[in-house]
Amino acid sequence: MDDAELKGAIVALQNVVATRYVSGTHPQLLLYDHLLTLSDEIEYIWSAPNSVAKVLFLILRYLVPSFIAVQTTLRSGLSVIEMSDELNSCSSRPIICPTNSRCKSVMSIGSYAGWLSIVISNFLVLLRIWTTLPHSHRLRFWSIVLFIVAQLGSLGATTWAVAQMIPVLFFDARIGLCSFSSRPNVIGMWVVGLAYEVVVFLTVSWNTLNRPRALGIDPEVAVTRIFLRDGIVYFVILFGMHCSQFDNSTQHTLTTLRIANTVITVISPVSSLFIIVFFVWAGTTATTSRLIINSRRAAGKAAEWRQLNAPDHTNTVENPPDSTPDMMSYRSISPIARHVV
Repeated sequence: MDDAELKGAIVALQNVVATRYVSGTHPQLLLYDHLLTLSDEIEYIWSAPNSVAKVLFLILRYLVPSFIAVQTTLRSGLSVIEMSDELNSCSSRPIICPTNSRCKSVMSIGSYAGWLSIVISNFLVLLRIWTTLPHSHRLRFWSIVLFIVAQLGSLGATTWAVAQMIPVLFFDARIGLCSFSSRPNVIGMWVVGLAYEVVVFLTVSWNTLNRPRALGIDPEVAVTRIFLRDGIVYFVILFGMHCSQFDNSTQHTLTTLRIANTVITVISPVSSLFIIVFFVWAGTTATTSRLIINSRRAAGKAAEWRQLNAPDHTNTVENPPDSTPDMMSYRSISPIARHVV
């Protein structure tokens, strides 16, 4: 091995080590966020009537952490699961052992699980958008059409990307990881989602500017106001998860992640291709969970206020509860708030 090859091998190993360390933060991020919001999940989600939205939310809430935990374990170098089916048939000190099944299966399942979680996330946010629109608003029809077209396009792009990855996958016994012999072309996996997020972000922003009543003091529009705030932030975060510039602002830092994901996919070495992918996956899931729980909390608070101000109530509340944007601090104390859809 000449100096150039040795230097390249050292850089690749450093990238693998960096990827493993970064991968270790993904389950911690989701676990920390899960613990912070678990009481709200039990109060506002588990106790709510059964619905499609509730089931999808719980699938998203627990599917993604499960997959990320498995992926992190397999990439940590500590896994007892042997990824190469043909390892035993290789030499006693193998350098590269081909894999016919396990690496390809894990990569394929992970790719489609990522696609499914994004579909669920986008659909839940779409349902939240509908709560801010009149029942017969034309945007409802066009938004579902856009959603179906975008998700089918994303499925096709994911299938194409998986087909590009499978032929170049192999098990590298030197580092104990599934790796690529050459760079796969996976940029299509992000393009469709990025386009969809841009369109929805612009639509939500336009809807906000055309609904000035949401900026009023009427407590019954608190749900609309809190969603418009967090809904726009959500799509800013997702759109940003495709820029490579970071600053000190937490929101701006999140905003850069999506663009960073695409940039790294295009320009990074093969050995660091996954350094941020699972972090983006975890961040997107945590953002969606907080958006849904936050909007449910706001709805519960509004329902509680209406109950307290019912005509037959002896203690009429003259002033509505504080409906400032920081709705994350509220706790519902009324059973009716637990059943607001």
